Amino acid sequence: MWGSLWGWVLRSYRERGLRLVPTISFGAGLVCSLGAPVNAQVAPEYHFLPNVFEDAVPRGETVRNRARPELDALGLHVGSFYIFPSLTNSVSYNDNVFASQSDAVSDLIYTLTPEVAVRSDWNRHAIGVSAGGRLGFYFDETAENYKDAFVSALGQVDVSSSTVLRSNISFRRGHEQRGDPDDAGGAEPGIFYTFAGGLQGSHRFNRLTISAGADVRRLDYEDVDRAGGGVIDQDDRDRMIYRPAVRAAYQFHPGYSAFVRTQGVIVRYEQSTDNNGFKRDSQGFDVVGGAEVDLTGLLFGDVFAGVRQRYYEESRFDSVFGPVIGATLTWIPTGLTTVTLRADSQIIDSTGVNTSGYNSTALGLTVDHELLRNLILTGGGGFRYDDFEGVDRVDRFVTGTVGADYLWNRYLTLGTRYVFSYRDSDSPGNDYVRNLISVLLTTKL
Repeated sequence: MWGSLWGWVLRSYRERGLRLVPTISFGAGLVCSLGAPVNAQVAPEYHFLPNVFEDAVPRGETVRNRARPELDALGLHVGSFYIFPSLTNSVSYNDNVFASQSDAVSDLIYTLTPEVAVRSDWNRHAIGVSAGGRLGFYFDETAENYKDAFVSALGQVDVSSSTVLRSNISFRRGHEQRGDPDDAGGAEPGIFYTFAGGLQGSHRFNRLTISAGADVRRLDYEDVDRAGGGVIDQDDRDRMIYRPAVRAAYQFHPGYSAFVRTQGVIVRYEQSTDNNGFKRDSQGFDVVGGAEVDLTGLLFGDVFAGVRQRYYEESRFDSVFGPVIGATLTWIPTGLTTVTLRADSQIIDSTGVNTSGYNSTALGLTVDHELLRNLILTGGGGFRYDDFEGVDRVDRFVTGTVGADYLWNRYLTLGTRYVFSYRDSDSPGNDYVRNLISVLLTTKL
């Protein structure tokens, strides 16, 4: 839901013609599973970490980032800053609230999502602050109510036309989705806090750009009440994650670049052993090579592949060595249609018994079509394959979504969504099917 604040800010700058030096950006947001829709109740929210480096400016005009002067929010211009407040109200019907294989429970959910973003309007340098929340209220299953919130800030210093420094810091209060493999199964959803910060820099030497950076992330989980009484201790999940990275990109032709990226990861848990007696600390690295392409704005994005190695302190856990793949490609077959393909692979840490975590590979496809100037249709699907280490479990997760957004005017947007979710698991009792229908009304200035 929260995504990369840098990505949002830079898209907004582009749409409104504001000036900002285009450079390689470094993301620091949480990313939900590929193929999942906007509504956070649709699918388990796996804690994917984004790459330390992300693209700065979308290459090519898409249906979603296209400027619509008669419909775009103007925001509030205060001094040398722009303020963009918004408020989304939604009502959803979920036919399987607890992601159960049998005896599914259905309910209606009212969701309130306030957000505000502030960004500078400067010729050089930039700062931005974003804050918001997501409050969910169930009509019957009130124990499932949640109150998520986030605040994040970023800064950019344009040292020169070739050198850029960036930093970011963020805080988030979130809740675990029912159906997440690490969901404690308590009387209420588990609550966790994420504190994150990063520092990055890049310098361009003619056609060669060297980037280096690192981010630090702390995950803090609250204890959960048991349905039958007592407390489920979650302190053994608290951890720090450190990720240094270096990237080199060479533009061998306008619109075409090759890059190599090395990224390390160090995971340190607050407790030396978890509640089951396992040591959870680990470290490893990824080495990937890939290409960025921009074919006259009609096909653009990047693809990469490489290898990943992960070592665990626990002798009962095998080291993980395997391939890494990833892609973000956008195709614009016509001016009214945008097709986006995303692929990613991650190692997701877990505190499950006898497993260090799971290799998760995801593929998602989204199609946006501008039926009318103020009516955007969307559809897509995703597939994720989760292979657990050390235990006999493989999860196959499928999502599909269709929806529409009617841009009433620059202040109001009416949206609808239908989302289908299905998980096929080798672990008994973990299959489920879920359908969710939502109606959303967004007000903005």
